[in-house]
Amino acid sequence: MATTWPADWRRPSRSASALLGTAALALLLAGCDRAPVAGAGKKRFDSNGGRYSVELETRPPAIAVNQLFDVDLRVTPKSGPSAAMEVQVDARMPAHFHGKNRVAKVTRGGGDTWKAEGLLFHMPGHWELYVDITEGGVTERAQLDVNLQ
Repeated sequence: MATTWPADWRRPSRSASALLGTAALALLLAGCDRAPVAGAGKKRFDSNGGRYSVELETRPPAIAVNQLFDVDLRVTPKSGPSAAMEVQVDARMPAHFHGKNRVAKVTRGGGDTWKAEGLLFHMPGHWELYVDITEGGVTERAQLDVNLQ
């Protein structure tokens, strides 16, 4: 049986399709509340719950595609010093629904410092770098957007 269409049915014009696509992109970008950082270098930011301040510095300062880099961290609880904190570092590409190909080795330095070694962003694009801070059985995430060219 053949499909019949009403006489007044018309295919949308290309300009209408382009306008609809532009509107959808604008709505998607309106939900972004963090400005991406090109590379990373040295940054200071708070955890999502606001309980920790994170200072992060990448080595080398400019992150390159498919090149290993390390991250030096200082995690400061806003409630005062804590010896019971644990820190993990990870990253994902939210638009591609995948993470990194390597697991970073995170070691604690003195006091409130950590070093994550062996990170690698294997492709260009928007990455989210995660610093997960666990204290007293509760994990709070600090994250930084990295826009890698």
